[in-house]
This record gives sequence, structure tokens and C-alpha cells, in this order.
Amino acid sequence: MKTICRLFLIGVTFFVTMQLSFGQLSFSHSLGGSFYLSSLASAPGIMYSPRVNFLQLNDELTVSAGTHLGLGIVYNSREGASSFALDLPLVAEINFGHASNPETSSSFGGFIGFGFGISKIGSQGAFGADYNSASGLIFNGGIRAIIKERPLGLRLSYLINTKDDFSNVFSLGMFYTFGDF
Repeated sequence: MKTICRLFLIGVTFFVTMQLSFGQLSFSHSLGGSFYLSSLASAPGIMYSPRVNFLQLNDELTVSAGTHLGLGIVYNSREGASSFALDLPLVAEINFGHASNPETSSSFGGFIGFGFGISKIGSQGAFGADYNSASGLIFNGGIRAIIKERPLGLRLSYLINTKDDFSNVFSLGMFYTFGDF
């Protein structure tokens, strides 16, 4: 077992060294709004999506690792209702076309990926309180495009919950991608 771990560590070190020496690493990020929904609770949130593109397959195709961190706290003083959301997925993605890397020239593109996610959603109002705590495999994808000279995108994700007594989580987000595109 120790030999396998050492070989894995050597392989990762070699891979990262090669990526750094060929200069393929690049950073991208976006910011937007999202909505998290399960059968037990739902809540809006702000989504920040940093990623590191660690492998550039061609001018408009990259492989990345990152997150789509979501956080939301809402309180309505008139109705006494409140909600919160915390979403932390760690994903590997294939990015194509627009915003796949900082030097792309396409006006349309997208991404697809999977990973592991943790999600906590809660709401309380006139009809009682609801709470959902989920963790497990997450699938996500989306599109990115230049719309009225702005780099915008749409993201969908589905977290398959592995915890007992809680449900799966669906999220929908819209975001602005930072950079000169």
C-alpha cells in the first residue's frame, strides 16, 4: 500500500511539475446568483466560482479543478421568514469554447463536470421550519456566452445525497465571468 501511495505522489508531483514548466496553468473565476432546491428546503444564494485550468488540450478546450461556492442568508422582517444556504462542491470540469481559458476568442462555450459536494439548506416561516443537509456525488454543467458584450453564464447542478433522511439538491445559477473576452 505504501508503494502505491508513493507512486501516486511521484506521479502527481511529475504532472504538476510538467504543467508548471509548460505554463499551462491559468486561473478563472466568476460571480453570480444561485437558487438551491431540495424536497425539504430551498434558498437563494450568491455563488463564487474560482477554478484552476491545469491542462490545456487545445486553444478552446481545458480541464480544470475548482468550486462553485454558494452562500445565502435571507431574512424577511415583515413575515418573520428566513432562509440560509451553504453549498461547497469540489469539481473537475472540461471547459470548451468561451472562457475555457483567458486567451479564448469564442463567443459561446460551456463546461461539464463532476465531483463531491456538501450542501446545507434551511428555511423558516409561517408554515414551520425545514432543513436539508446533503453530501455526495455532484454533476454539473453549464453554458457561457457573450450577451450584449458581457461574459455571462448559466449553471445547473445535481447533488446525489448519501445521508439518511435528507434529499438530493438541485441548483440553478447565473453568473458573470471576470476577464477580457
